[in-house]
Amino acid sequence: MRKLVVIALTLLLISCSVDNDSQITSYELASITSHDLPDEFVLGKTYDVRVDFVFPSDCNNFQALDARRAGTTSEERSQIYISVVTAVVENSSCTRDVIGASSSTKFVVTIDEERDYTFRFWKGQEGDEAIYEEVIVPVVMEQS
Repeated sequence: MRKLVVIALTLLLISCSVDNDSQITSYELASITSHDLPDEFVLGKTYDVRVDFVFPSDCNNFQALDARRAGTTSEERSQIYISVVTAVVENSSCTRDVIGASSSTKFVVTIDEERDYTFRFWKGQEGDEAIYEEVIVPVVMEQS
């Protein structure tokens, strides 16, 4: 039994490939190019929202979509900031000077406030100032 454990661990270690040529060096935000927000929300409903973005370079890989409410009050909960986080992977097969491919991802939002929702999609940076596309979506009561 002990030999089986040693053999299994040896095979596991041999089969794992460590690529020393690629490593994450930093994280960057990707510019959001479009989204599919509806014209209005119905209170109490949940929506899947698609977000299209462009990688900053061909050295960037998708890491996460960050969709967070501005705070905990009713007004702050209806303000949502969206950004796409990418990992910069430096290796010999990528070029930082080449804009990366387009891609898409999605997030889920539940409409739990009776006020209009304001979405701020990260578009880029100008100096120290973040640039957002602001989209306001009204909330309606469900019709019978």
